[in-house]
Amino acid sequence: MAILMFVARIHHLTSSINRHQARLMEITRRISDLQSYAASIADGAISMDDMMNTPASMFGRMFTYAGFSHNQAMMNAQQQLNDPGFQAMLGMQTQGMDPQSQQAYLNWIQQSLYKQAREQINKQEARLLNQQEKELTQEKEKLEATIKMEEADLESAKKARDKGIEQFAPKYVA
Repeated sequence: MAILMFVARIHHLTSSINRHQARLMEITRRISDLQSYAASIADGAISMDDMMNTPASMFGRMFTYAGFSHNQAMMNAQQQLNDPGFQAMLGMQTQGMDPQSQQAYLNWIQQSLYKQAREQINKQEARLLNQQEKELTQEKEKLEATIKMEEADLESAKKARDKGIEQFAPKYVA
């Protein structure tokens, strides 16, 4: 009877270790995908090459991020440009300029505001990615510790099973 309990325990531990190892592989892949995605968006701009080389699991996120970051940056730049205080400051700075120079200066200001907004959005996404990576790394470490404990328990169960088998093995005396 004791031998059957150890066999059941061995089966349970083996199954648990296999499940934990599968989860560990999944987490490792997700961490790698997050790092690849983070590297692709690190410069704040997303090229077609970045889109083509991003992991499949992160493609939707990258596509959404590209659209969101552009639209949000444009909206932020427009809001700042339309701010009455900002308009007054621009009016003072462009006073005395010809219309072409005023438009060129306004375009330059708008591009600068757009870039600043994109950088802020990029930093926010990087913080989010770092947090997700930390959480996954913590889960990975916990799984690795659990697997080690289960492997040690498995070895003990195997030794106990073998000892039980040895006790019940017939002993022939000549």
